[in-house]
Amino acid sequence: MTLDDAFAIQSRLAVVEFPTIFSGSVFFALFKTYGIPLILRLLIATGQLVNEDTASKRAADTGVILTEVVLYHPSSPRAIDGIARMNYLHGWYRKSGKISDEDMLYTLSLFVLEPIRWTQRFEWREPAEVERCAMGAYWRFMGDAIEIPYTVLKSYKSGWTDGLHFLNKLKAWSLAYEAEHMLPAETNKAVAKGTINIALYILPKWLHAAGLDFVSSLLEPRLRKAMKFNDPSWFAVSAVNIVMSIRKILLRYLFLPRPYFLRKRWFSEEANANGRFNADHYISHPWYIKPTLFERWSLKSLLLRLAGGAIPGDDGDKYMPQGYIISEIGPEALRGKGESDMQVTREKLVNEKKIGCPFSGW
Repeated sequence: MTLDDAFAIQSRLAVVEFPTIFSGSVFFALFKTYGIPLILRLLIATGQLVNEDTASKRAADTGVILTEVVLYHPSSPRAIDGIARMNYLHGWYRKSGKISDEDMLYTLSLFVLEPIRWTQRFEWREPAEVERCAMGAYWRFMGDAIEIPYTVLKSYKSGWTDGLHFLNKLKAWSLAYEAEHMLPAETNKAVAKGTINIALYILPKWLHAAGLDFVSSLLEPRLRKAMKFNDPSWFAVSAVNIVMSIRKILLRYLFLPRPYFLRKRWFSEEANANGRFNADHYISHPWYIKPTLFERWSLKSLLLRLAGGAIPGDDGDKYMPQGYIISEIGPEALRGKGESDMQVTREKLVNEKKIGCPFSGW
């Protein structure tokens, strides 16, 4: 399977086959890192989780970079820019030893394993073997591109036969990493609850406890324990299972396949008049959303108004309605910085990247 094949298969899963579950699983993949005290310690130290605005911007920026590198072909300028920016933002912390290679590998593993796990649990069908192979092949390439060593994985010396073989070894290692490092901590609980409150911002405050109960029902027991959350009520578990089971039946038997022209769009595909790109979705704060008439008066915006939240176009340029460019993604202190470092990565990717099979010597 070539990298071209892997990209085509994975991107179709993300925007045509399972867009809702894939996007939700990526949010929870980020959320899952909050159950690792070693990783969370750095996030707290950077100040990115201090308040709702910086926390929501970090989530928005992470979403931007991930969608750019997953939904654009690896040889495209947007994907290359996304990888270059990711390497720059992590570079200093990695060089100083504040982020270990294992922390990076674990985070990478979540972006491939969580979509598969959530799809198996909630979607109308499971990912086929060839689709899981494609995801393994693509994220193997992505790990190479962001310079994560795979030496801790089994079969590293002998090599992996294909994306599925790599994926299985990555999963086994990731579960072992969790067993060792996913430990209960008060900081886990505080940050997790703050993040959930951002996600539940659209709901009245008196419904947040119920929302937390439902979120808890989606978490694995080990993660729930690490975040010191109570076990979910039988009602929340039953409600989630019933709703998702009905959804499965409806999608499987009553809906036609989604045509490509109705694919999920996460951002503008063409730059706007300012040479920037706008996001098409947001959770609690409208980062990078163009304040169109629809965006300002949609059902979501009306609910946000009632909850006292910000909608696209509010607060002037605070949420950057003019859009984003990759070189400005990240904490405010690093905005627009790192161009020389990014250029080094760009040149490396352009010169070294191949589109053949990642498991046959390229």
